[in-house]
Amino acid sequence: MARTKTVVVNDVEYQLQSVNFTWYSNLTDLYINPANGRKNTAKYADALIKGCVTAPAEVAKAGLKYFDEQDDLATPGELVREIESFLSERTKLQGR
Repeated sequence: MARTKTVVVNDVEYQLQSVNFTWYSNLTDLYINPANGRKNTAKYADALIKGCVTAPAEVAKAGLKYFDEQDDLATPGELVREIESFLSERTKLQGR
């Protein structure tokens, strides 16, 4: 079962869900450390938001386009940092 967490960025609550290691590794290989050497931060952020945000639904569906339409430059960067922090958190093993 995917882990979930609610974070607040610029007074808006976002519900996050975890992804598996393979999904995240493929994403970073594709956009952050690609074989062609051409990093694409915007596509990385868009895919990360669409893959990890479950609410608000309009953000989960539209990704970066939602923030572009709001002329909001600050929120997506902060949201991506929150998602990356959430994904790197260790889960507590049951019984330990």
